[in-house]
Amino acid sequence: MSELVGREQEDDASSPDAARLRALLDIAKVIGAISKFEDLIELTAEEARRALDAASLSVSRWDREQGVFRVLVNVGVLGPHEVRFPTDEFYAAAASPQAHALVDARRGYVGTVDDGDEAAALLESLQKDSCLAIPIVVDARVWGVIYATRTSGQRRFVAADLDFAFAVATQVAAGVVQADYLARIERLAYQDPLTGLANRRAVDERLEASMGEYADAASPVSLVLADINRLKQVNDSFGHEAGDRLIVAVGDAVSRASGLAHGSLAARIGGDEFCIVMVGAPAATALRVAEELCRIVENQPMSTGISCGVASTDGVAGAIASPVRLFRLADAAQYRAKRAGSRTPVVAGSAAPEGPDAPTDRRARRGHLTVDAEAILESGYELLDRLAGCEAQTRLEAVGDHVLLILDGAAWWVSQVTDRGNALVSISSSVQRFAEDLDEVGIAQSQIGAAFDLDDFPASRTAIRDATAFLVELGTAGNDPAEEESLATAGYTGVVAAGATGTTGGWLLEVFADHISMSFAGFEPVLRSLVAVAVAGAAAPAPVDPAVLHAQLPPQATPVLPTASTPDADR
Repeated sequence: MSELVGREQEDDASSPDAARLRALLDIAKVIGAISKFEDLIELTAEEARRALDAASLSVSRWDREQGVFRVLVNVGVLGPHEVRFPTDEFYAAAASPQAHALVDARRGYVGTVDDGDEAAALLESLQKDSCLAIPIVVDARVWGVIYATRTSGQRRFVAADLDFAFAVATQVAAGVVQADYLARIERLAYQDPLTGLANRRAVDERLEASMGEYADAASPVSLVLADINRLKQVNDSFGHEAGDRLIVAVGDAVSRASGLAHGSLAARIGGDEFCIVMVGAPAATALRVAEELCRIVENQPMSTGISCGVASTDGVAGAIASPVRLFRLADAAQYRAKRAGSRTPVVAGSAAPEGPDAPTDRRARRGHLTVDAEAILESGYELLDRLAGCEAQTRLEAVGDHVLLILDGAAWWVSQVTDRGNALVSISSSVQRFAEDLDEVGIAQSQIGAAFDLDDFPASRTAIRDATAFLVELGTAGNDPAEEESLATAGYTGVVAAGATGTTGGWLLEVFADHISMSFAGFEPVLRSLVAVAVAGAAAPAPVDPAVLHAQLPPQATPVLPTASTPDADR
C-alpha cells in the first residue's frame, strides 16, 4: 500500500500540472525576493520563459499616449537585432489585429511563421517558428504584454497553451504591481517632492560611490552648494506659498545649470539649500556651472539671489579623501559667499569677493579688541592661583570661561592628545550660544569624545607641540583649509586656539566666535600665555612685558577691561 502511495506521489510530482504549478511558484518567489524594479522585471521574465518553455520572451509596456508597445526586456535566445535591455525597441499597435486582441479584447493569440501575416513577418525576422502573446492586466487595464517564441526544433504554440499563459501573466502582473510600488518608493526615497530634484540621500550615495570609484583613477569630483538668500523674509512677507514658488524656480535654475556638466546630479538637500554633484568634472567646470547658476537666478523675476560655494577634489584645497570633507569645504565656501554678499561663486580656499550687498559685520560695529592685555593676564593669573591644586583640564576650563566672558565668545572646547600622540580628543566644552545654522554633521563632529587626527590639522599640532596660538576667521584668504573646514562645520565665524604640553600630555583650548562676539584679532599671545600657565600648573609665569603684548594688538585697542556694567549697544 505504501509503495502504491509513493508511486502516485511520484507521478503527481512529474505531471505537467505539477510542473506548471512549480513554475508559477517560482515566479512568486522571484517577486517576493527582489526589491529593484529593473531586476524584478528581468527575473520575472526569465521565470516566465521557463514556465512557458519558450526559446525567448519579451516583456513590453503599453504606451497609451503613443499607441505602441515599448519593450522593457528580452530574455532567452534573442533574434539578430534584439538586445536584452533595449533603449528604443517598440511596436506600433495601429491596424494590427493582434494588438487589437491584446489591448481592446484582452485576449491572447498564437501564431506561426507560416501564417503569412504581420505576426509571421515578425517571427521570420526573429528567426523563430511560433509565438504566443498574452496581455498583462493590472487594475483592470492592460499594462503591457508577454511575447514568447519557440524555435523550429520545439513544439509550436497552440491555442490550448493560452490558459496556462494567462496564469503566468497573472503572476507577472503581481510582479508588475510590486515593481511599480517599489519604483514609487524609490522615487520618494531619492527625490525631493517639491522640486522633483534628487534629495540629500541621493547626493550622499552619489558622492560615496563616485569618490570610491574614481579615487584610484584620480578623476575629479566636484560639488556646487547654493542656498537662497532671504527666503525667510519672502515667507514672512508674502507667505509660504510664495516661498515654495521661489524654491521651485531656483530648483529649475539648478537643473538648467547642471546641464553644463555631463552626468551631473542636481539636488535639493534642505529647505533653501541646493547642490550639484559632478563626477569627472574639474574645478574649472564646476566654477563655470556655479557661475551660470548665479546668472540664471539673478535674472529671475522677484529673485532674492543665491550664495554659492564650490569645492573639487582637484581644487586648491588640497587632497580630499572623503565626501564629508568635500561637502564641508563647499559649505565653508558658500558661507563666505553669503557673508560677503557675493553675487558670484566662491571657490574653497580662495577669498570671497566683496559684493555690493555685503552685510555689515556686527563685530565691525562693535570695534576690535577693547581690552587691556595686562589686565586680562593679571585677572587670569589670579584665577589660576586659586586653582593651583587642580588638574590641567579644570584650569583650562576656567581659562575658557574667563576668555568667553571678556570677548563675549560663543563657546570653548578643551581637547587632549591621547597616549598614541597623534589623536586629539575633545573632552569638555561650554556653549553659550549655538550656531544658527548648525547642521547634523556639525553636531556629530562636536560631541565629547570625538577624536581628530592631528595630521589633518597642522595648525593645532604645531600649537600643542610648540606652545603657540593661532587665529582663524572664516572667509580670510590663506586660512589652513582643514581648520577653516572644521570651523565652518561647527557653524562659527572665528576661533582663537592655544596649545601646550605638560606632564599630563598635550592640550588645546579653542574659543569660538560668532557674529555677536568681539573680534579675536590680536588675542593669540594673551591666550597662549594663559594656556601655558594653566597646563604648567604654575601660579604665574615669568614677568610679561605689557608693551610686547600691546604691540601685537590692533592699533584700535584701548585699555578698557569690560565689566558687568559696561554698556553694549548691540544688546
